Amino acid sequence: MSRRPPTFARCTALVGSALLSFAAGVQAQDAQRLERVEVTGSAIKRSQVEGPVPVQVVTHKDIERTGASTINELMKSIMSLDIFDDGELSSGTPVGSGTAIVFMRGLAETNVLVLLNGRRLPINALYDSSGAGAAVDVNSIPLAAIERVEILKDGGSAIYGADAVAGVVNFITRKSYTGFELRAGYGISSRGDGEERKAGLSAGFGSLAADGYNVFAGLDLFKRDPIQRSDRDMSSSADFRRFGGPDSRSIFAPTGNYVDADFIPIPGAYVRPCPPAQIGADGLCRYDFNASLLSAYNGADRLSGMLLGTVQLTPGLQGFAEVLASRSRDTFVGHPAPDYFLDGNGDFFVGRFMQGGPRLTQRTANLLQLSTGLEGTLGEVEWKVDVGQGRSRVVNDDRNYFTYAGVDQLDASSLNNDPALVESLKVRPRREGESKILFANGKLTGELLQMPAGPLSYAVGTSVWKESIVDTPDALSQAGEIVGSIQQAAVDAERKAYAFFTELNVPVTPQLEGQVALRYDHYPSASKTSPKLAARYLFTPAFSTRASYTESFRMPSLKQLYGARESGAADFTNDTLCAAFGQPAGCTLSGFFANGSNPRLQPEKGRTYNLGFVLSPEGGFNATLDIWQIKIADQINTPTVDQAIAAGKFAQDAQGRIVVDTDLQNFSKARVQGLDLQLEQRLGSAGAGSFTLRNDTAYYLKQERQDGPGQPWQDLKETYAAPKWRNLFSVTWELATWANTLALRSTGGFYDTDEPDPAPGTRKVAAHHEVDWVSGFTGLKNLRLDFGIRNLFDRMPPFSVTNASDGRYSQLGFAELYTNRGRFFFLNASYEFN
Repeated sequence: MSRRPPTFARCTALVGSALLSFAAGVQAQDAQRLERVEVTGSAIKRSQVEGPVPVQVVTHKDIERTGASTINELMKSIMSLDIFDDGELSSGTPVGSGTAIVFMRGLAETNVLVLLNGRRLPINALYDSSGAGAAVDVNSIPLAAIERVEILKDGGSAIYGADAVAGVVNFITRKSYTGFELRAGYGISSRGDGEERKAGLSAGFGSLAADGYNVFAGLDLFKRDPIQRSDRDMSSSADFRRFGGPDSRSIFAPTGNYVDADFIPIPGAYVRPCPPAQIGADGLCRYDFNASLLSAYNGADRLSGMLLGTVQLTPGLQGFAEVLASRSRDTFVGHPAPDYFLDGNGDFFVGRFMQGGPRLTQRTANLLQLSTGLEGTLGEVEWKVDVGQGRSRVVNDDRNYFTYAGVDQLDASSLNNDPALVESLKVRPRREGESKILFANGKLTGELLQMPAGPLSYAVGTSVWKESIVDTPDALSQAGEIVGSIQQAAVDAERKAYAFFTELNVPVTPQLEGQVALRYDHYPSASKTSPKLAARYLFTPAFSTRASYTESFRMPSLKQLYGARESGAADFTNDTLCAAFGQPAGCTLSGFFANGSNPRLQPEKGRTYNLGFVLSPEGGFNATLDIWQIKIADQINTPTVDQAIAAGKFAQDAQGRIVVDTDLQNFSKARVQGLDLQLEQRLGSAGAGSFTLRNDTAYYLKQERQDGPGQPWQDLKETYAAPKWRNLFSVTWELATWANTLALRSTGGFYDTDEPDPAPGTRKVAAHHEVDWVSGFTGLKNLRLDFGIRNLFDRMPPFSVTNASDGRYSQLGFAELYTNRGRFFFLNASYEFN
């Protein structure tokens, strides 16, 4: 007799009943807690951070040393994370300015699991850079509330479930703070723009030991003025011939270029006279979109806060609650929409209808997450249960847009249309996106037995959750009726899932420690069991080695499973298709293609291998080396028409038409390999203070992709925006109440092409280096001052032809690995009331 799997409601009730029964039993218990902490990568608390798996910890002091104003700035000092300034540079995206997304190990953002205090956060419903629509905006987390950041540089699905293929980034908040702190900061570029203002507070009261409770609140306010493209030399014009690049000025010029019967622009055929300076080498009139309106570095207006409370209900029982809330707003100003228009004589031209004015988009993003729970001891067993809900909502309100039907009532070639008629024909498209996650978790930890080398510790637990996403463009956008805008499809999907996991920490000998973990995740469309094996061997107190093997997975996102699908007419020349329909080789068959989401998608599967060495001899020297490799199978990708036909993805519909199905499929593979090297040397000198030298290197040995069975492996290493290495070298000098840090951030060069397997002689973009200086002073009671200069020597990014010539990128003239803000001064102050 088969059993039905538990439903979401049953699992939630199970966790709830466990909470009540444990709470009742704990009333009579008075257990002594050990001084142990839970470190990301394990559900078992331990008395030391160093374990069998590679975990990097960025402490509160490390955060202060960077002088970072946002989470995005903080991430630039963590070399194990791939840094892209996309959210700061790409102002025309629906997700909003200033969005910060985490990337790791040369993989897409969907392969990184982002946690806040060990819990998942809702995704940004409109972020879709990889086509999966599943990423968390970490800039929504208030930096003031962060106690430390823990990065698991290893697969984490055996502990945390889906999406942890590349690793896990866990933001840990302050929990037992008492006092009141006010903060303020100001920054400005050496050119007098990009002004930043920030303010914040942290407040905590109550001692768990003395008062039986603690409440902490943190609030951050951050505002930044944009930097215009026209105010930086590299981005001031889209005519990049001055750097040896292309003339990327748009042929959609306000004066208009007539097109022939094939809709190809005709050189020298202008609707209105074209100024000589705007005539390109090809004879077409050009429009310099970089010369006005567009920003090179986005503005920001963010407010975020956290409220955390803990109460000691009995000596062995604590209750806790947590609230995260954030709001971000910005306005994107864009040029009038480009498109094909008819002049007064009925002739087609490419251009812009300038009389409508610049397009405006007001974007608002809100995030709210609530969670509460209980934790305590039952005899020698520690337990924890929590429930919560998170919601992320993004709204785009557009102005100065037109429908095709509206433009047809105007003469787009003229600047003398009736202003009242122009205003009456404007429409205001609106797009709303919302994602939600509802979750309940339960966990038990304890010791199974005492082994000669120590206790055999365990953790078992369960999670149930429901996630949903709604992406709702207005009716005109869904119908593709908006001039200069792509057709947008609505998405409304949800799914429920549950999981069980277990973990063992095995002290085999005093020198050898092992970790064994296993997790089962059940989704409506698939189930996955993820194992993990890890070990650490202590050769001497100063030298140890560690190794791990992990199987991870990434579930297809809701957009990939249930998002939009589209179809279109096409002609196919393919011998397999010809043979299938009784036609001779080389024939051409007319039909349709269909692509988009696929509800039959299966999880992407990853295997991670890690070998690490830790050296900590006396004398203040520490070194850590981790060599890692990730292999991914069944990677989700869109097949070409020929690949779809070779896989048999074609048929005839009810009307006898040939339809080739090129929807998303699990057919690609990826291999990534690299190493992380961290070095630290502490030096002390009587009277001269202490010095700390640090060097953090991330180096890629291999980045490869295979697009389908039998296809060759493609080398992606050092292609566009994929440098082979990144490095951070810093020197910190601490003397009494002063602390000075000088840091050199370096990003390796890359071949100036986004095509795999760069050919010999391909242009190379040079490495880029920036020096930052931060000086902190704590000589006045309760007051801390930090003054710093980012990019001390005002280094501008190296020019990239690929960025300049390809509209898929920012077209600022440089890769999204850095900004062209230049030298930037800042002053931060904080005062703590005792």
